[in-house]
Amino acid sequence: MSRTVKLAKPVVLVPSQSFDSKLHRQARDNPGLPAGVAQIAQHLAERDGVPATVEEMSGSRSLKLYTYGYVVGMFPTRDADAYTLAWITPLRLRDHQDLARGHLLIRATWRTVTELRHVPQGSSAQWPQLTGEWAKLQRTTGDQRGVPDLDPAHERFLDTLDRLIDTTRTFNARKADDLSRFPYSGVETAGERRYSSASSYVFRMVGDRRPERGRFVQLQGEPEQRGEVTRVEGDRVTVRFDQPVDWRRLARQGDLEETPNEVVYAKQHEAVRALRTRQAENRTVLPALVDHRVAPIQQVREIPSEELDSDQLSAFRASLGVQDMLVVLGPPGTGKTRTISQVARACALSRERGRVLVTSYTNRAVDNVLAKLPKDVVVVRVGNEGKIGSDALPFLLERWAEDLRSEVLSTSEASLRGYRGLPTAVQWRAELGKQIGLLHVEVDAEAAALRQLHAARRAGGGPAQQRVEALEAELAEHGSRARQLNERLQRLLQQAARADARRAWPLVRAWSERRARARHARIEAVRSELASCGEHARHAQAQLSGALVALDVATRDLPQIRQITGQLHAIEGRRDARRRDALAALEAVRAIVRPVDEVPAVPDSDAPSTLAALTDLHARLGPRLDLLARRSTLLGEWHADASKSADQLYPELIRYADVVGATTTGAATRSEIAETEFDLAIVDEAGQIGTADLLVPVVRAKRAVLVGDHRQLPPFVDRDVVNWSNDLDDPELRALVRKSGLEILVGHLPATHIVSLTQQRRMPRVIADFISEAFYDGNLTTHVERAHADPLFTQPLAFVDTSRLPDRAERPAGGGNGSWVNHAEARLLAALASFYHARREEWALIVPYKAQLNLVRRMLGEDIPDLRTVDNNVGTVDAFQGGERDIILYGFTRSNAAGNVGFLQDLRRANVALTRAKRQLVLVGDIVTLLNARDEGFQQFACALRDHVRAHGDVRHHHDLMTMLAEKT
Repeated sequence: MSRTVKLAKPVVLVPSQSFDSKLHRQARDNPGLPAGVAQIAQHLAERDGVPATVEEMSGSRSLKLYTYGYVVGMFPTRDADAYTLAWITPLRLRDHQDLARGHLLIRATWRTVTELRHVPQGSSAQWPQLTGEWAKLQRTTGDQRGVPDLDPAHERFLDTLDRLIDTTRTFNARKADDLSRFPYSGVETAGERRYSSASSYVFRMVGDRRPERGRFVQLQGEPEQRGEVTRVEGDRVTVRFDQPVDWRRLARQGDLEETPNEVVYAKQHEAVRALRTRQAENRTVLPALVDHRVAPIQQVREIPSEELDSDQLSAFRASLGVQDMLVVLGPPGTGKTRTISQVARACALSRERGRVLVTSYTNRAVDNVLAKLPKDVVVVRVGNEGKIGSDALPFLLERWAEDLRSEVLSTSEASLRGYRGLPTAVQWRAELGKQIGLLHVEVDAEAAALRQLHAARRAGGGPAQQRVEALEAELAEHGSRARQLNERLQRLLQQAARADARRAWPLVRAWSERRARARHARIEAVRSELASCGEHARHAQAQLSGALVALDVATRDLPQIRQITGQLHAIEGRRDARRRDALAALEAVRAIVRPVDEVPAVPDSDAPSTLAALTDLHARLGPRLDLLARRSTLLGEWHADASKSADQLYPELIRYADVVGATTTGAATRSEIAETEFDLAIVDEAGQIGTADLLVPVVRAKRAVLVGDHRQLPPFVDRDVVNWSNDLDDPELRALVRKSGLEILVGHLPATHIVSLTQQRRMPRVIADFISEAFYDGNLTTHVERAHADPLFTQPLAFVDTSRLPDRAERPAGGGNGSWVNHAEARLLAALASFYHARREEWALIVPYKAQLNLVRRMLGEDIPDLRTVDNNVGTVDAFQGGERDIILYGFTRSNAAGNVGFLQDLRRANVALTRAKRQLVLVGDIVTLLNARDEGFQQFACALRDHVRAHGDVRHHHDLMTMLAEKT
């Protein structure tokens, strides 16, 4: 859909300070881009209307113009008298999709100036007119899609969300003022094998300060050169940049500076705006979230490919039949991932449904689902290669693209070899045409000589010639009579067939039988006469053959006959030679193009037939060879494009995917899928996702299934934002700050749209029984029995007490961030992890504080040098929600006489940590501190845990366990 806008005044374009350099860099890899700003204006002026869209990013609006294979982005100047050209990119598939959704067609006069001060007096960007027309276009689009207008409650809800997003962003920006800079004195390539086109470089740092691993940094003053710190080793820091970075553009000395991630807030605003303008793919988000109105769930008959328990089956069928939004509550170990994978498979392989988006706040949760999908589902994982688990790496978009690129290169190279002989084939076709022309001459000469021979024989043949002519006339008469009899026989047979169809009618049966007998008699008479005619014809043909021999004997010695016969023999010799040369030329063409095309052969029969077939094939070979030449050119261009980068293959791979996996933020921020539409969005660990983040993927699918557990970790919220919301008399805002979208819906959606999973099969019963009573009102039932076998502990649930250690006390981590470390506890945890790692066990080590995490990682580095192994198995509680391991080691960290437990008092954090184990759970902590916690809720929890472990588990003291570890290692 488009809307034409005619601007009364000329539109003035001014390049930004960096625009020319950006255009120059882009043009090196994209020859189709314009040579400069003047050519952009020329291209705009040549068009009878320029397609345009209005885009919002980071709270500001920009205008995008689409022309001649590229897109130009611009912003109104401060005085709104012109537009500043900000960026330019080649036209991509995503741009075509944007235009298809709706665009303005701007008809205007375009002018350029080199600087703002050269903008003519009285110029106007006419920005209000464009934004107004854009708003009208969006309203029209919403009306055509059947999306209802927003009511006041919806408007208030969206206003509140925008307010929350802006406030969170503001607090984040204030913290950005204190972000650190880190000087470096050298840089080198990382040399890592990567499938993505992003660049990794190693910076040699100056001084003692280093950026933390996982932080985002940019080269000072270069916001486009932004990346994540992936490794810190001594003075060497490895940064993986979001986009390719040219080695030649890297300053050999400079500063790395920490940078906040503003894209998240822009995408949250974008999701809100899609709802406000009624452009969201999901048309039922607001009724579900605000009004709690949902459509009835449709009945489905699909059967899962794997056996599901009764709760899982209910969730499976409800997910397939939901028309708007469904909540699936899944406590730990109840098979959320299994259920999600079956839903994704059923949707992906159904003709009635479309593409599925599997998303979550964490990479780990997404990877867990994708790893369980069957092989008959085409899965593409979009995300940062360094953060994706090994199980999901085979699905990585970049890996798919690189494999496809290699296959394309290999196949195209082989195909191009088959096309290399085309110029020679064209030459052989020309030779074929030449030989066909010469063959035509000889065939015509042969026909003329034969006519002369027949005339001479008729003139000198006498009685022998008269005999031949009489027999030829007789044979022709027999032939004519045979054709007449055969036509009559066919008519009689058709009449008989029609009559047989009527013979079953009782009223005419006797009459039709008499007619049939008479007809049969006539048929037999005609057949007899036809046979007789044939016999006479064969006899006449035999006589004619003898007469022709007699004619030849009677006339062969005539001087004229001898002369013509000699000429005819010479012509036949030349004719046969030309025919052989033409067939040889054709065979040469066939041999050359055989690798890429099949050219039919021409049988070597009588000259006229061969000549007709060759002439027809020669005519058809011309267009065919032209088509092969064009194919060769396109194949060469394709091979050249594929040789450059695999990025261009991304849209096609996404288009053919059944399931796409990405984090909630990555679902919108990754350009490869930013505009892809989905039939169903499955949001895992939704209890950990705030409403603003939840909307980012949900608005892009027609339906949504939220899977999670509101009794585990809530969304992370900045402390300043919480304090801000506390000062406001707005219950809805406070709920949006503190609760996940899933938790809000649990209290309001009808029971039909909330399915609970209650049968757990992950944890041993001794662990699950405590979890059920402590967190799930005793509703969690265990359906698994495992024999216990562990070299250190007698029960699947163990507590190692550090309260008797003299150096057990915690220490503040420094930096004023409220984090804590506990060296004694860290040493024990590292020793346990090293022990189980040496036994090749599946293990994970979880701690609540990031500072403690870094301490444990450093200690483990001495025994486990593989950094990726440590990263995959050591993390905070937040990072492990949704994961599981055979052995879980959890350290409480806090140890003090005052009973301060900090954010451990949020028992949902303990719920997550204690429910990851499939075989053995080892808890390490100061039991005295935990039992004397100042927070009453946590104290009750610690007492219940102590009593349960005493009654059913294994209690050890730090010294005893360290002694045992020393003996066993």
